[in-house]
Amino acid sequence: MTGLRKRLPETRRGMVVGTYLAAALVFGGGGSPSAAAEIIVQLVFALCAIAWLWWARTADDHPPKIAKPLVWLGAMIIVLPIVQVIPLPPGLWQALPGRGLASDALAVIGDRDGWRPMSVAPYMTLAAILAIVPAVGAMLAAATLTGRDRRFVLLLVAMVGIAGAALGVLQMASGPGEFRLYEVSHDVWLTAFHASRNSAADALLIGSLALTAWFASTAGRRPVLRSDVGIVAVLQIFLIVALALTGSRAGIALLPLVLLVQYAMLRSTGVARQLSNGLAAAGALAALVAGAAVMFSGNSRLDSVLARFDASRDSRVDLWQDTLTAIGQYWPWGSGVGTFTRTFLPVERVETLDDLFPNRAHNDYLEFLLEAGALAPLILLAGLGCLAWLARRAWNAHRADRPAVLFALGTFMVIGLHSFVDYPLRNMAIASLAGVAAGLLGAIALNASGRQEMDALE
Repeated sequence: MTGLRKRLPETRRGMVVGTYLAAALVFGGGGSPSAAAEIIVQLVFALCAIAWLWWARTADDHPPKIAKPLVWLGAMIIVLPIVQVIPLPPGLWQALPGRGLASDALAVIGDRDGWRPMSVAPYMTLAAILAIVPAVGAMLAAATLTGRDRRFVLLLVAMVGIAGAALGVLQMASGPGEFRLYEVSHDVWLTAFHASRNSAADALLIGSLALTAWFASTAGRRPVLRSDVGIVAVLQIFLIVALALTGSRAGIALLPLVLLVQYAMLRSTGVARQLSNGLAAAGALAALVAGAAVMFSGNSRLDSVLARFDASRDSRVDLWQDTLTAIGQYWPWGSGVGTFTRTFLPVERVETLDDLFPNRAHNDYLEFLLEAGALAPLILLAGLGCLAWLARRAWNAHRADRPAVLFALGTFMVIGLHSFVDYPLRNMAIASLAGVAAGLLGAIALNASGRQEMDALE
């Protein structure tokens, strides 16, 4: 019982963050086509926000400290779409690039001189705001967590990832359309709690990172048992097999990098040294990859996965070319966050039309450039700078916290690299994971600052 209690959150804040994150990971994987599921996540966030204010307050009632870079980062993320829905006078919004067609259409109905926002589809931008706020809120809340709370969050992410893999096994065993949470889904591939196999792959990779980070952070406080190593190895193999069944090319390609981050986690707390100077750990990681390949050798499903690596039929290049055309029309002010379909469809080339609806650019950097214009690279660079500063402070904080730091960096690596060919942050579950990862960095970095101030006083 004592061991179980140590795995639970230490504070009420940890319970609130865990509750929201669990709901986001289970119900937030449908994307914008699944508005009902996103509303569930938003309602849970609202309830958690109320609980945070009225139930999870500290005994001294002082507001929790949050690392200032995270506050600035959250402000940048939220303020941009809010500014884009503020009504502007007719002379101003009509002068913005790309608004000529809308202006002419409104002139037909005699409403050309009305006040309009910068966003070409303000209701889409409002929907984006409702999806962004919970992720930012999770980031700021996670930035206040204690060490045991942070370890609980890692365990929670790992367990939801394993549960998603188990659900995926049922999906694959039961046939197309079975055990799917969303009507619009990759129903012949493993999708777990998501509609897209790509998002499922990201969740499985991040869950794998969380499992090793939790193991390394807890094992660093006590001797490593062979049974613990065996259980973690089996669970990691399970996650890798599930990853292969997603058929996500980018997800599978990211696996070697994720394994390297996991090995760094084991070394960071000396766990790898306990496993025969790291040789056993490196061998175990290699065995995971080799074991997965052997299990699938000669299997028709493996053939389907390998066939997906033939990029000759990939339509992403056409999407990117047309997205660049749309960017040129709305440069430098952008079209508004969440307005991709409204701005892309008019510029889509006739020769690239097919029966698929292009709901995203499949390159989140290009899509953000279309939506935010010249501000997009500035916000990305500022955010990268904030996270790099926090990561450096957090890494030097305490050796026992380094697995959590590497988990956060690994999470950003998975999301950042996958964003070149997909749109993971348009998924509330993955966005919430990114927010919590940033919050963990902030909590560890702030803890380091507090320790240095105490040392200075002494």
